Amino acid sequence: MSRPQLRAEVIIMRQDGLAILVQCDKTESFYRFPGGGVEFGETASEAIQRELIEEFDLQSDIGSIACLNESIVEFDGNKRHDCTIIHWGSINEAHIQETLIHKEREEIILTWRTFEQLKLKPLYPEGILSFLNEKVNSVSHLVIRKNYDESRSNS
Repeated sequence: MSRPQLRAEVIIMRQDGLAILVQCDKTESFYRFPGGGVEFGETASEAIQRELIEEFDLQSDIGSIACLNESIVEFDGNKRHDCTIIHWGSINEAHIQETLIHKEREEIILTWRTFEQLKLKPLYPEGILSFLNEKVNSVSHLVIRKNYDESRSNS
């Protein structure tokens, strides 16, 4: 089995509270918060800041931890255990009115989406939309366990 992967992501709500900044492909087949892998020697908040600069030339302020997500998944004999530390954060909204295109992968964009829009497509990590809707004031620990091999054999 492979070692758990450590990611760091940020929840950035628009100042009006009506939209959240998300990353997705141009067809918007999914949504996820901006961020990426944590490199050796950096904190989760440092990783988020680095990723936003590298990918979108976007400066950010990273706040407190919102949630720890553990996703433990088996798929076609492969096993993954991803741990994602999710922080609250903010940006200067003047730098992103609509959409920013990823500097290295132009099929990836960063854009504002409303809660209603986020309900229409998968939002990763799983369970995070419920967390946001509940407006939890303390750090949450979301654990997702799935075995896709079993779900296929039962259908």
